[in-house]
Amino acid sequence: MKHSERMVQFFDENFNEKKCHDLCRKHKFIQRSSSKLKGYEFIKTMIIPSVGLSTDSLKGLCRRMREYNPEADLTSQALCERINDISASNLMQAMFSELLLKVHERIVSLQKTPILDKFSRIMVQDSSTATLNEKLEKHYPGTNRGGNGVKSQVKIDLIYDLSKGITIDAQLFRGNEPDQGLADRVLEFIKENDLLLRDLGYFKISVFKAINIAGAYFLSRLMPRVHFYLQEEDTEALDIGKYLSYKDQRNLNVIEIKGFLGKEKVPARLIIYRQPLEVTAKRLREANKNRRKRGETMSESKKLLLHFSMFVTNILREHVSAELIGTIYRLRWEIELVFKRWKSQLEIDYLKGINPERIDCLIWSRLCTVLIVELIAAVFDRIIEGLYDVELSIVKLIQYLMRGNKFCEAVIKNKLGLFIVEMMQDTPKMLLKDKKNSKTMRERVFFGEPYYETQTTEIQHIA
Repeated sequence: MKHSERMVQFFDENFNEKKCHDLCRKHKFIQRSSSKLKGYEFIKTMIIPSVGLSTDSLKGLCRRMREYNPEADLTSQALCERINDISASNLMQAMFSELLLKVHERIVSLQKTPILDKFSRIMVQDSSTATLNEKLEKHYPGTNRGGNGVKSQVKIDLIYDLSKGITIDAQLFRGNEPDQGLADRVLEFIKENDLLLRDLGYFKISVFKAINIAGAYFLSRLMPRVHFYLQEEDTEALDIGKYLSYKDQRNLNVIEIKGFLGKEKVPARLIIYRQPLEVTAKRLREANKNRRKRGETMSESKKLLLHFSMFVTNILREHVSAELIGTIYRLRWEIELVFKRWKSQLEIDYLKGINPERIDCLIWSRLCTVLIVELIAAVFDRIIEGLYDVELSIVKLIQYLMRGNKFCEAVIKNKLGLFIVEMMQDTPKMLLKDKKNSKTMRERVFFGEPYYETQTTEIQHIA
């Protein structure tokens, strides 16, 4: 089956009138069989990528619904009442769950790099917040972390597969929910041979232990003040600062120590990189500034540690060398680009209203939009694989879908197949990343480039 036909089939299966109507009846969004609103027009209006999807007024949404179904003649007030009802948020959350399953069924992994082919998936968990009207503080309290003092926020906690470029799971939480409290969520989805790239905010040794037991892998920066032991039976932790001050270590750029992490004694490799001078200078300035604010002085041991970047992992040394551990970890920053696209292009954080059910409905709707974009991106990744020497640009893809509302019109007029064919023809000039002299992080992983481009010397510590 051609790519355009597969895309049309996906939309026909998941957005047809009967399926959408049944889902609406199940979640009591539509309760009367005589209702002129069939459900599919509401669902499509809320999630099909289009200009103004997030910022349209209620009147604008009503107008768009009539484009899908002329009989869906709702007033702005009537639509407001429906969106503010819990049935609407339940409906869109259910739609997200169904689309998530269907998208996963259709997306096939692209060819992996030799370095990463030991892992089934490259996973990351991170969160993004959106500021709400302060009247929602009781339902979605904000946080003072970072000195923002935001009264009301909603947090989207995302578990993402970097190897496929798709969402594994997303859930909504209060803005003041600490990331570490959500760290265990990933264990529901971890499978054997998966690799989890971990941010310090989610650092939790009990999770690393569970991942190790499951036959999967973790890679994280080392949390300050977390103990590392050379032997499982040791009661005294390694003094890393003292160890690095030894004469034998002073000129090494990469140091690897095999041991055990935390009181749980999780088997791990500690990888230590000497940073470039400009990176160290910046860290020292920031650390000294913070210490002065607190009226403290920094010990020589603390200063020494600022010269290094430290990672912990249970990835086997024969799978990935110490020089490449940091390079692979840098792939985690792709999640920041995901959140940036969500906010700058899909405007997922544009949330008007003081009704919590309305906010939930809007977010789940836009997460459905995210899944549609991920599916289209995966299809075009597969199309261009091996044909071009540059990657697909998700930013340009979203711009293409939104431009002139062509994608939305194609769905309305049942001309989606033709639209996909036109996209294929436009791919070389409109959907690919611009060529750059510098390599992307994925290219650096593919070519096996070290974390820091310096001459490296490696040491294996044997207790």
